Amino acid sequence: MPVVRTLTSPSPGAIAILQLEGDVDTILDELTPAVGWPEGVVRLASPGGIDDCLVVRIDATTAQIMPHGGPRVRQRLLHWLAERNVPASGASGCRWPEAADGVQAAMLATLATATSPLAVDLLLDQPVNWETKCTWTPEDDARSRRLNHLLHPPRVVVVGEPNIGKSTLLNALAGRDRVITGDAPGTTRDFVSAEVDCAGLVVHWFDTPGIRITDDPVETRAVELARRLVTQADLLRAAADGEHQWPDLPRTPDLRIGTKSDLAAREDADAVVS
Repeated sequence: MPVVRTLTSPSPGAIAILQLEGDVDTILDELTPAVGWPEGVVRLASPGGIDDCLVVRIDATTAQIMPHGGPRVRQRLLHWLAERNVPASGASGCRWPEAADGVQAAMLATLATATSPLAVDLLLDQPVNWETKCTWTPEDDARSRRLNHLLHPPRVVVVGEPNIGKSTLLNALAGRDRVITGDAPGTTRDFVSAEVDCAGLVVHWFDTPGIRITDDPVETRAVELARRLVTQADLLRAAADGEHQWPDLPRTPDLRIGTKSDLAAREDADAVVS
């Protein structure tokens, strides 16, 4: 008995691919008045009058029906096939028919959603690595948690007093004017984020409003939200220039950045930018 597998995404698209596997002759004979259907031959057909489709016989037991990619068209064609005793396959590999096994399918699924360029080669190596991996150790757990940042961008939160160049730094890293900058304290009134590619690791970079005491209720609320964001940071960066102090934070920052180093150096910074 033949079965049908949907090889394309369930989302709307230009073309859908329904793959018939098994004894496909009965279905192919119903699609055309021509006698016989050689392998590799593509024909135009209209199954049940539902849609004009391209149909190709790949080999003796495999054929593909390629209708337009609307969900309703696909649904009606699957129903038409079910009426002819061609059920939809429930195999877990349907989404990734090119995968040889579950590890390859998992690799392809992860590769499709990975955000960092550094993840690509690492993921492509996984099928071979799992063939030779015999045991799993606590060190593997720790490494897995670190490498997970290649799939899900970590939160990098930068905190400091007003007018020390935090927003200018984000604009430079993002390669565009993501944040309005200016000389007046409080120019950044709310935290702003952007995805930044840090040498192959993509991060969510959060520029917070300058932390200071102010009578402005809007800015005060923004500072409160910034302090809350600090508790959710995967990497907390304190920022200060030569004229300002390091911010008072609820935990020790992971990195201290000295800004405007061309004007005055911060000897107590872990890294400096001009």
